[in-house]
Order: sequence, then structure tokens, then C-alpha cells
Amino acid sequence: MSRAHRRTGMVINYAAVVLVLVFAYVRGIGGWSGIATVLEIVCLVVALVTFLQYHVLTGLWKLVHTKVEKLDERQIQVTHDSLRHSYSIFTVICLLVLLWKSLFQGYDPNLIIVFAALLYLAHTLPSSIVAWTETEV
Repeated sequence: MSRAHRRTGMVINYAAVVLVLVFAYVRGIGGWSGIATVLEIVCLVVALVTFLQYHVLTGLWKLVHTKVEKLDERQIQVTHDSLRHSYSIFTVICLLVLLWKSLFQGYDPNLIIVFAALLYLAHTLPSSIVAWTETEV
């Protein structure tokens, strides 16, 4: 499977997941809608099929979930880079969702404090894990 084909599959997979969330949100606002439910189910099926095709069958899922001891140097470097980037992207997305909820769904000063604490945690957690696990730094 070519890199361009895998990239296209990943885009379709994440687009389907986003559409599932959008249709679920639309159903929540507008009440039960038959069309939204059908579209949500179709998107969920597309997400599951593309997950199996591009994550499981390509071996990528197994690669990033294998213990380090069972990987060679190149695989360790690839998984390290992918985990580092995915951690950063995931953190930013989570914080943006929290910020959006705190600003546009009714002001709650506690959510701003949670947002600031999570931002701090996102930046200090990797060094804390190294400090916790390594004998010498």
C-alpha cells in the first residue's frame, strides 16, 4: 500500500470520526432525527472499515503498541517520533475543546482554571516522567 493511499485512508478515517461527532451533536441539539442517525451510522461504519484497513491490516496499530524490547532501532525511532507528535497534537486538541466549551457554552471560571492546569501538565508531564523513571538525568 502506497504512502499516498495510506494518507488518503487516514484522512477518510478521521473525517468519518469527526462527522460521527457532528451528527451526534446535531441530534443532541435538534432532537432525534432519522436522517442524522442514518448518516451517523454510515460514518461510523466508514470509520470502522477504514480503521481496520489502514491501521490494523497495515500493521501500524501493532507497531505502535508493541513493547520496545521487541522493536529494532529504526522501529523504535519511528514509534518514538510518532508518539511524540501524537501526544502534542492530542494535547492541543483537548485543550482547544476545553477552551471552546469554557468560552462559548457559558462562562465557568473553573473551566479556565482546568484549562490552565492541563496546559501546565501538558508541558511538564514528559520531563516529570523522565525524572520519575530515570536514575540519573
